[in-house]
Amino acid sequence: MKQYQKAMIIGGTGFLYQAAELVEQSGRVGQIELYFCNQNGFGKNQEYMERWNCRQVAVKKDLMALLEQETEETLVLSIMNPWLFTEDALRNPKLLVINLHHALLPAHRGRNAEAWAIYEGDEKAGVTWHKVDAGIDTGGIYLQKEVAIDDRATALKLLSQLNEAALEGLKELLQGEFLEKPPISQMPDGNGRPPHLSKDIPNGGWLDLSWDLGQMSRFLRAMDYGVINVFGKPKVRLADGVYAWKAWKMPQAEEGKPEGVEFCPEERELHIRKAGKEIILRKMMKMEDEA
Repeated sequence: MKQYQKAMIIGGTGFLYQAAELVEQSGRVGQIELYFCNQNGFGKNQEYMERWNCRQVAVKKDLMALLEQETEETLVLSIMNPWLFTEDALRNPKLLVINLHHALLPAHRGRNAEAWAIYEGDEKAGVTWHKVDAGIDTGGIYLQKEVAIDDRATALKLLSQLNEAALEGLKELLQGEFLEKPPISQMPDGNGRPPHLSKDIPNGGWLDLSWDLGQMSRFLRAMDYGVINVFGKPKVRLADGVYAWKAWKMPQAEEGKPEGVEFCPEERELHIRKAGKEIILRKMMKMEDEA
């Protein structure tokens, strides 16, 4: 198997440390360098910080300049990396650049793919390790791993499952002969769908009370990244203004309760009952600036 003088692992979360461990265990690289494009993971594990060369990069062009000028045989792993690689960097013959994408490409190119898979009602999600080219998630595919989406999966829970699948895939990628050969398949046609951008939010972040509860559940679960709060606060418009909420649940509907939408200001809850099912939005807060 081909050996690399260096591995550069680029991204924005502490997941980079886990990837670096697998790269180290593979024995295929000499030196490992981690590049954090934001503060989400940098410095979160002192042991790893001392074990590898970890850097924080605030400016994209600085990182691209390093890649353009690299003279050693280098495996570049892009993992939840917010920046697109420049064509000048990709032209460096010393680099093999591979990206992790949290979807079964060509579905859901772009950002926050796990949320869009839930919102659009996909039965399965997955991860793709693929070669990077000048497009957005368009390079040839090395391998994919599937993850089933159940009707209780939130974006945060699915992201965690996909991260586990990604590590399994990376281990296979490093142990096999993938890196010596062209991608095992070219990217299939994406049906002309544009990639999801970071500014894109399911239904603009608004819960539509005319939806059936299945669609409401998909919206709520897609928006739910827990404390990460990727999309901001989801909102709903009621008779007296716009409200957000801090929590939600979908219990079994009580028998005899009438269908409809009931706002309980004392409990700060919104009860939505349809077709024998119920969704409760809890800790409702009126958003005065959008009322």
